[in-house]
Amino acid sequence: MSTSVHIAGAPKRPQLLKVADVASLLNVKPRTIYEMVAQDRIPYRKPPGSNILRFDLEEIVEWTKAGNNK
Repeated sequence: MSTSVHIAGAPKRPQLLKVADVASLLNVKPRTIYEMVAQDRIPYRKPPGSNILRFDLEEIVEWTKAGNNK
């Protein structure tokens, strides 16, 4: 059994989403997310030396609240 423990004062670990997760959240096709990344229109993370895309849930929520998802 695995449990998650959050220690007061410790930095919170970001919840990272995959392309399909963000596409579903924004109600668009994954291809649209890839296009947004290519145009630098959406906040994303890409580990150095890799082609893996990840999206911080909190950043995406703030980004949509700011109305940048047009």
